[in-house]
Amino acid sequence: MNKFKQCTYTMILLFTCLVASPMIFKQIWTNSAEKKKETKAAIEDIDIYKGIEDPSEAPNASAPANGALQQNSPMVPNGNANTPPSEPMVSQPTGGAPDQVYHTLDFVRGDYSYFDNALFIGDSRTVGIREYGSLGNADFFCKEGLGVAEAKKSCADGELGKLVSSGQYKKIYVMLGINEIGNDIDSTFASYRGLVENIRAKAPDALIFLQANMHVTFDAQTSFINNERINALNQKVSTLADKMSIFYIDVNPVFDDADGNLEAGYTSDGIHVLASIYQKWSDWYCLYTIPTT
Repeated sequence: MNKFKQCTYTMILLFTCLVASPMIFKQIWTNSAEKKKETKAAIEDIDIYKGIEDPSEAPNASAPANGALQQNSPMVPNGNANTPPSEPMVSQPTGGAPDQVYHTLDFVRGDYSYFDNALFIGDSRTVGIREYGSLGNADFFCKEGLGVAEAKKSCADGELGKLVSSGQYKKIYVMLGINEIGNDIDSTFASYRGLVENIRAKAPDALIFLQANMHVTFDAQTSFINNERINALNQKVSTLADKMSIFYIDVNPVFDDADGNLEAGYTSDGIHVLASIYQKWSDWYCLYTIPTT
């Protein structure tokens, strides 16, 4: 009799699970779908996300790593009239005064006018942004083959230094290193850090945006120029960001294929994106802005 009751209770339990399961899964699916709609609504007017089935998986800028470059520049306000950012986190960088509170800032979405007082420093890929992008009235210090060491020297006592110290730029973007990726990574990074320190000294109130070097296609890789080395340099560059006045942004998730290489359909030479792609790149920049006064 006990076995009969046990079997009966087991059958009732199984039947209850079969009846209830569809309703539970339906509710989970509904909640997930609603969340995706909310995320999509927030970025539906950004061209680069057209065709992405799940915008909640869209690329984000990488978080800063430990060892961020220390800054003494004034804090910038966290917010604007159109798109209020989330509440800033509070952090205490290593070496700061015990009673000093640092506020890290979050990205908000802007428009092309955000770049009217911006300076872009870079190599041939930045030349492409200048020629085919649409970043308002941004200025550019860029040329084919420009390397980190050359830019550092120019910032110290050359044309770049004059531009940076002019006081007219509230945002300075840097994307360099691909032309030296076959060299010693640590040496290249040392020059990169020196360049950032020079920029900060000459433009203490400017926001600095350090950009990851874009990957190359699978077929464009060699034993010295490859995405593993690019990632190694990018990781080191990311450590200079503090999310207070220096930020690290990474466009690679937008242009990579499933294997982490530059998508072959976006390029004709495996290294530079097609002219038509720079508009998508410009749209992407608008997702990573920091409000300034």
